[in-house]
Amino acid sequence: MTPPLILVVGLQKSGTSLMLRLLTRLDGVSNPVRREGKEYWGDDPPFSPEAFPAGTLYQRSGGSRGHELGAEDATAELAAHLRGELADIAGDARALVLKNPYNTVRVPWLREVFPDAQIVALVRRPLPNVFSLLKKHVENPHAVRGPEEGWWGVKPAGWREVAPGDAVEQTARQWQLVNERLWGDREVVDRLIPYHELCAEPERIVGEIAAGALGERPQLEIPPLEALDDEYERGGPLESANRVFKRTESFELKGAERGAEMLDPLTAAQRQTIEDICGDLASRMGLDDLGAG
Repeated sequence: MTPPLILVVGLQKSGTSLMLRLLTRLDGVSNPVRREGKEYWGDDPPFSPEAFPAGTLYQRSGGSRGHELGAEDATAELAAHLRGELADIAGDARALVLKNPYNTVRVPWLREVFPDAQIVALVRRPLPNVFSLLKKHVENPHAVRGPEEGWWGVKPAGWREVAPGDAVEQTARQWQLVNERLWGDREVVDRLIPYHELCAEPERIVGEIAAGALGERPQLEIPPLEALDDEYERGGPLESANRVFKRTESFELKGAERGAEMLDPLTAAQRQTIEDICGDLASRMGLDDLGAG
């Protein structure tokens, strides 16, 4: 029998890695796969997957649907495969947590496969989220994987037609399309958490999620965290917070040694482009302040 399962989704650079690390620091909560579980989900290689099951479905449309899947794609064979694989690697954990940004555009599929899972979605204000995504579109010695066909990260349906050649407009539309799909699927999401709220109240939010999986609220001492949501105004290092954490194993970024390579702040025109594309959805999602607040 598989232990209680927490599934973390959200566009890249919206706080999914932070959520995973906070949860797996708790006794009894384990992540049984490497990184985002590309071998488990079939997201291999991540941007244009070919492996079973997700990659097989991706290739069915020649990639035109991007990473999107619907409930109808969760066949009995596929569900049995994913459930069986997870049971085999669960070990003796009291609860399991997996995070995968690509699952953000296939939440109904996810729910069909794991009807009892707790699905936790992270959303981040568009200006800082887009700024962070833009770091992957410039020469970056810290990036594991650069853009493919001009695209980096979760692909919504019709991604090939989304502003090729204009990284600011493309990443803004990526934010809008991916989160529009998530917002439309919100009824099958258990918790929709703004990134800045997670940083402000990590102890409360992580404690509530853990209690739902463990059946009791763990004893926690997690101070507020630095959100870095103002980088789009002042510029920011190309080396991501994720890489800094791997090196230091600390959530404290102030004073941490980071690579010298920087991305310049957004110009007024770039900010306006992002606001024009993302503003309506951000307002509907309660993210009326599009930046750092």
